[in-house]
Amino acid sequence: MHRLRIAGAIWIAVAAMSIAATVLFRVDSSQIVATIGVGITTVVLGSWMLALPSPIAIPASIVVGIVWLLLYLGLAVVQSGELAAWVTDAFLALAATIPALVAWTTRAQIDRGR
Repeated sequence: MHRLRIAGAIWIAVAAMSIAATVLFRVDSSQIVATIGVGITTVVLGSWMLALPSPIAIPASIVVGIVWLLLYLGLAVVQSGELAAWVTDAFLALAATIPALVAWTTRAQIDRGR
């Protein structure tokens, strides 16, 4: 369960970066709503994983990771004409894979009985 806490802390850090980038740089209202919404969802998930690490959080982390990856890859495509925005969105898309993969590897450990 220690890895779930690590994944939770990473989720909160990635969400903080996302929310900061949104507040500072985004101007499109639909992008603001989507990124703030996924950021808040991620903070809640990360807090849950820190406070009460449970095997139930593993599929939730994986699903949020997939949604996050698709959202930010989509934003990277939409903003491909602006290098700084593209790099930021691509970074945030990849950053979200880290806590999802940590949770996924925790699933494998729980399945083996560790």
